[in-house]
Amino acid sequence: MNSFEELIWLTGASWKLSVYLPFVIFLFVSLFVAFFLFRKISAKLPRFALIGIVGILPVSIYFACFPIYRSDIKNDYRKLNLKQRSVRTQSSLEVMTLPNCPYCVESIPAIARLKKRNPNLQIQYKILSSQKNGGHVASLLKKFQINYSFVGNTNEIKKITGGSFPSFAFYEKGKKSILTWNNNSFGSCALDYIESN
Repeated sequence: MNSFEELIWLTGASWKLSVYLPFVIFLFVSLFVAFFLFRKISAKLPRFALIGIVGILPVSIYFACFPIYRSDIKNDYRKLNLKQRSVRTQSSLEVMTLPNCPYCVESIPAIARLKKRNPNLQIQYKILSSQKNGGHVASLLKKFQINYSFVGNTNEIKKITGGSFPSFAFYEKGKKSILTWNNNSFGSCALDYIESN
């Protein structure tokens, strides 16, 4: 999340809107400036070139720097029904990580924002480490005051992660099934879903 998206998110907007609204704003402002300059230039060829450069280029550059991913368009989760899983009385999120996985470290600021806006949501990071070495993940979790524990690579963890880290498991209140996302499928749609449930 860049600072422009975060500014929109801080107003209480959804995660998905925080991703899309900067594009709309950039496009509107760029087209407004292009239209204003379009009226000042008399030659036809420079007018159309101006619309292309001033109207589309800023949005294209923004998109190149901060693209919209599939996870911002579609909530692409897997549903698991694990045996010996009791129905939860409160929704919770578990994040399975490796101690020094760079993608796991990158997930922490977004989860910290989620926790900030939803303080009653139970969030637990599970670091797969038999030697209880938390690496970079543990030090950043301490900084953001997010709970974590060390776990072994059990059959249940293997089913949830599918060998992909970080993996996110959402236990929805009143339901036995678990919704899981891997690093590539966890985005603004997943965050909106978790926040609304």
